[in-house]
Amino acid sequence: MAQTQSPPRSLVQRIMLSFALLVTFIAAIYATALHQSMEFTESHLIAGVLEDEVDRMKHHLDLGERPVLSSETSIYGAHPLKPIPSHFQHLAPGFTELTDEGDFFVYTSTWKGEPFVLVRDQEGFEDTERLFKKVVFSSVLIVFFIGLLAGWWLSRNIMQPVRALSSAVRDASLAPVYRPLSVTITQDEVGELAHICDTALRRLHDALEREKAFTGDVSHELRTPLTVIETSVELLSLTPLSPQQQQQVDRIARSTNDMRELVQLFLSFARLSQRHGGAEPDTVQGILQTAIETWIPFAEEKGLHLVYVREAPCEGTFSPVMLGTVANNLLKNAVSYTTQGSIIVKETAKGFIVSDTGPGLKPDEVERIFGHGVRGSAGADDSVGAGLGLSIISRICHRMDWKIEVLPSKRGAAFFVNLTSGTVERFDQRHD
Repeated sequence: MAQTQSPPRSLVQRIMLSFALLVTFIAAIYATALHQSMEFTESHLIAGVLEDEVDRMKHHLDLGERPVLSSETSIYGAHPLKPIPSHFQHLAPGFTELTDEGDFFVYTSTWKGEPFVLVRDQEGFEDTERLFKKVVFSSVLIVFFIGLLAGWWLSRNIMQPVRALSSAVRDASLAPVYRPLSVTITQDEVGELAHICDTALRRLHDALEREKAFTGDVSHELRTPLTVIETSVELLSLTPLSPQQQQQVDRIARSTNDMRELVQLFLSFARLSQRHGGAEPDTVQGILQTAIETWIPFAEEKGLHLVYVREAPCEGTFSPVMLGTVANNLLKNAVSYTTQGSIIVKETAKGFIVSDTGPGLKPDEVERIFGHGVRGSAGADDSVGAGLGLSIISRICHRMDWKIEVLPSKRGAAFFVNLTSGTVERFDQRHD
C-alpha cells in the first residue's frame, strides 16, 4: 500500500518549531541542573549536618546527659536508648534516604561499639521537594509553548519582507512586459535577493523580446521561399503530368503546407501564443490517418507494413499542427530506424501508440531520449536524424499538457502519447 506523504513544512513553521525546541532544550538543561543541584545538596550538605548532630548527641550521652531532640528526630542504639527498629537495621554507615515506609533521613554510626542510628522525619521536606520538581518540569512545557508563540511572532516579522518579495516576483513574472519589482530594495540579504530577482527578470524579458524580433524576421524570410514553392507547384499542376509525376507534385504540395504549419508552430513556441496551430481541430483518427498517408509511400519503399489499428476512439478534437507534428515525427523515426517488419499505429481511449520492429532503445537511453540532440544507439549513423524529433515532441506534449512515454516492448520501440493526462497502461507489443 502506497504511503501518503505529509506536505512539507513552511519556512514559518520551521522557524517556529526550531525556536520552540531551542528554548525548550535550554529550559530542560536548566531544570536538569536544578534537580541535580538539589540532589547534590541533599546528599552532601544534609549528610554533613546529620553527622555533626550525631557527634553532638554522642557527646551528650558520654557525659550522661539526655540529648534534646526535636519532634522530627529520633535516636536508636545501645542502652539507655531505644532499640533500633527492624527497617533501620542493616543500613550502611553514613547518610541514607528512605522512602519505602515514609520519608526519612537516616544517619548510621556506632556508640559503645554498638550501632547508633539517628532518624529525622522529612515528610514535609519531601512534599516540598516533589512540588518543586513538578513546578520545574511543568515550566519546561510552559517554556515550549511560550517558545512557539515567540517563534511565531519572530517568524512573522522575519518572513514579512520575504513574502512581500515573493508576491512582487510572482506579479512581475506574470506581466507581459518587464516592470521593476514593487518592493523597497533594502541593504540586507532580502534586498540582495530582490536585486538578483529583478535583474534576472529584466534579462529574461530582454531575451524574449530579442527572440520575438528574431522569429519575426525568420518568419518573413521563410514565407517568401514557401510562397515560391507553392506557386511553382500550382503551375506544375496546370501542365499535363503522368500519374507518377502528379503523385510527386502532390507530395511536394503537402510537404510545403506542412512546412508552413511548422513555421507557425515554432513561432507559437517562441512567442508563447495560443495553444493551437491555427488549423481547424480534428479527431485523433483523422490526424493519424493523414500522417499515415504521408508516410505509407516511404514505408513501402523499405518493404515495411504501416498499419493503423483503432482499439477504441479517443474522444475530443485536437490541433492538426500540434498533434500532427507529434505523429509525423514518431512515424518518421519508426520508418527511418526499422529495416524490416511492421509499424503499428494504435488509437486508444487515452491517445495513441506508435510501435515498430526496429532495434529499439537500450534501458539507459529511455530516460534521456527526449533530450535536445539525443539519439539512440541505432542512430549513430549521421545520416539518420539529428536527434531533434523527440525533443520537439516532448516540448509539444509539455506545452499541450499531454504526456509521452516509452513503453516496455519485447521487440523494437513503442511510444505512447497520452492525450488525457491519465495513467499510462502497460503495453505488450505484438506483431502478427
